[in-house]
Amino acid sequence: MFEFLKRICPLSGCSRQNGETQRSDPIDLLKNSYHRLCVLAKQLDDHAEKAPYPQVAARLRQMAAEKRASAGRLRESIARLETAVDEPAREGRSARNHWERVVHDLQDQKALESSLFDQAMLLSEEKPEFAELLREVAASQHPHTDTLLDLVARADPQAEQT
Repeated sequence: MFEFLKRICPLSGCSRQNGETQRSDPIDLLKNSYHRLCVLAKQLDDHAEKAPYPQVAARLRQMAAEKRASAGRLRESIARLETAVDEPAREGRSARNHWERVVHDLQDQKALESSLFDQAMLLSEEKPEFAELLREVAASQHPHTDTLLDLVARADPQAEQT
């Protein structure tokens, strides 16, 4: 029974697409996580510039700095494998007011955290050291979800601020 489950739902660096098993390159998974962290850090910095209050801007900048630090850990791991990492070119999302921007940040934060855990699970058998790194990065990012939830709760969704 277990062998059947392994075939239809592989856990080790594989994904299923159109009924075919696709192997995931561990380096590509690390690069993907690195890029996602960098894009969200830039987005948070951009949103901090438009934040209505200095304390909100400070919280957004702090989260961006922590994301850049986590991205730095991933970059170091990738560099140890003698692989180059391109800087992400994609711009972060924006919105019409502060509340919408923070909601986008929260959605992107949740997607990032989920992606980090998913990628860690994919790498758990093949590259346990990478899986552990991704789990550590995900754990360090979790408090950002609570912070963003707090900011969403305090923001005015009707405000017409830019």
